[in-house]
Amino acid sequence: MNKFIFVLFSGWLLSVVMLAGVGLQASDSREEKAPDPAKALREVSKDFLRHSSKSGYTAHLVIAGGMANSSDHKIIDQAVSEDYFGLVRGPLMHMPEQQIFRTLDKGAQFDGDIWRVLQSTADGKKLDRLFTFPERLLADASSRGSKVQWLESTVKPRKVKREVPLGGTAVGSSEQEEMVYHRLRVTLPDKMALQYFIEVQNSGCLSGG
Repeated sequence: MNKFIFVLFSGWLLSVVMLAGVGLQASDSREEKAPDPAKALREVSKDFLRHSSKSGYTAHLVIAGGMANSSDHKIIDQAVSEDYFGLVRGPLMHMPEQQIFRTLDKGAQFDGDIWRVLQSTADGKKLDRLFTFPERLLADASSRGSKVQWLESTVKPRKVKREVPLGGTAVGSSEQEEMVYHRLRVTLPDKMALQYFIEVQNSGCLSGG
């Protein structure tokens, strides 16, 4: 299974950082130009759905909550820490550590004796509100006018050979460096960010409940 990591930052502005396993190459023009990030997000969203149905993936969500006093929402007094891990295949997620099976709108947890409806317990309600299926996040983000931008690459530029006209009909080749674009930051629209913030607030997570 491929691994996708989603990090949810606290504060009124919620953003999703996505690390995709496949890099997107720059244009072949001599003057390097980054691919359109919004178009890349739509393509990743479609590929992600196909990959989920065919091979599945693992998802890891980390939530840090507390006080922040700067524009980047960096936590200075952490009061909440939640860490979730799930194995996803198509519409089904398995969370082995909590013995949970869930879909987009339903779920069940084994408490040692019997299976219980996930949303019938306080912890289950909190998890259901906080741990959104990555497919839903990507689909919403790619269709609701989100702000999409490339993050600095964590891998070195790749070496590529490009054909260069030497004069007349003769063609030579030259090795050049090409940036690899593989990380996107998606900032949700205000209304959408507020919707997710309310879900976090209703979970009781911010009050430590």
